Amino acid sequence: MKSLLVDVALYQSKVAYVEDGKVVDLFIEDKMNEKLQGRIYRGIVKNVLLGMEAAFVDIGIDKNAYLKLSKGHNIKTGQEVLVQVNKEAIKDKGPKITQEISIPGRYLVLMPTRDDIAISNKIKDKEEIKRIKSIVDEIGTKGMGLIIRTEAIDKQEIDFKDDLNELFKIWDEIQKYNKLGMGSRLLYKDLDLTLKVIRDIFTPDFEKIIVNNKQEYEKVVDVLTKIDKSFKNKVEHFDEGLDLFDYYKIKKDLKTALNRKVWLKNGAYIIIDKTEAMTVIDVNTGKFTGKLGLDETVFKTNLEACKEIARQIRLRNVAGIIIIDFIDMRNDNYKQQILKKLQIYLNKDKTRAQVLGMTNLGLVEVVRKKSNDTLDKYFEAQCIYCSGQGSLKSKNKILSDIEKEIIRLKKHTSLEKVLFKSSNYIFNIAKKDDFKHIKEISKYYEINIEISEDKDLNPNDIITIY
Repeated sequence: MKSLLVDVALYQSKVAYVEDGKVVDLFIEDKMNEKLQGRIYRGIVKNVLLGMEAAFVDIGIDKNAYLKLSKGHNIKTGQEVLVQVNKEAIKDKGPKITQEISIPGRYLVLMPTRDDIAISNKIKDKEEIKRIKSIVDEIGTKGMGLIIRTEAIDKQEIDFKDDLNELFKIWDEIQKYNKLGMGSRLLYKDLDLTLKVIRDIFTPDFEKIIVNNKQEYEKVVDVLTKIDKSFKNKVEHFDEGLDLFDYYKIKKDLKTALNRKVWLKNGAYIIIDKTEAMTVIDVNTGKFTGKLGLDETVFKTNLEACKEIARQIRLRNVAGIIIIDFIDMRNDNYKQQILKKLQIYLNKDKTRAQVLGMTNLGLVEVVRKKSNDTLDKYFEAQCIYCSGQGSLKSKNKILSDIEKEIIRLKKHTSLEKVLFKSSNYIFNIAKKDDFKHIKEISKYYEINIEISEDKDLNPNDIITIY
């Protein structure tokens, strides 16, 4: 059974993709630190670095964006350029941008600045590739390029025509806005989190989509009804007075995804350590002894670990180089089976991940493309007491916890005022911007919130006083 759980709040929205009762993917939108990736801007070239074949472009944010130029370019300082953000800003460096524009649809991605047609490498069937390409050729692309997405499998001409027409409309709007006014300007940004996830991963075999916000629920119903009227019955509005993730018992999965040690069903476990350069995963037999010989026991443990490792990589959004130290196997056939099985599980991930092979030391090398921040960055901040060896609640998590408690109190009590006692750490975070976000929660839910400092509480502690 597949479902989506949509948890919408003031500062953070989360969509959990649940399969057979377990979270396999978690999508997060941080509303205080919105992502720029995918946005299209009209920018102004501020500086051209001829030796580096690069330019710095003002797109209307606090840092100039970095544009890599092609050979023989004719870009000049002061020129207006149409660009798209393809990498977020890092520390003191601005975002990276490109002049190759891409606009994603449900089955297709429109590439207005190109004229070729590419197809997802996850579509393997040659006859299906031929069928889809013939349909796209018949419809016509107005001389623009396309990427055919994995979701295009088994879709008919009407599906592609509707999707492509919508993409053409978006591109026409972008061009129209680009001609208006002067200076740097945002021209296009992608859908909000919920609708983006639905566009990218929803298929008819999803049993339900559960949404804890009435407005978001109505938007989801509207979008799905346009695809197929029967899909409306798959959407449910959840009682906003309860914690959605807690009710559906998936908080344990999210907590596990922040732990260093992850237990497997058979009593074995894996250890996940993240460093600056790579992520290292170690497999251990733990309590699992097996009823067969040593080789078979080791193989079964490694096989069980493959599935959980792939799930944790996806859920934690681990990117870059990943080294996996499976338990030593003497049987070469077992080694090959493990590599194949790991790749099969990784192929279920939307983000491309590839098993490169096994080293002479028996370490498995995996590379995964970077998409968004890792899961821990959304829920944890570096500990000011232990210099990053442990973790503390992030600002987002603190505000989310307070908001959830206010929702609960609003639903089940008639209180007009609530006092929270908090640790010095939490109090200082709330106080830093003159309790701005606390005041916003208070105003939104029409309940007076006060927060006081209790220096005897542990850093992560906050207590509700009625």
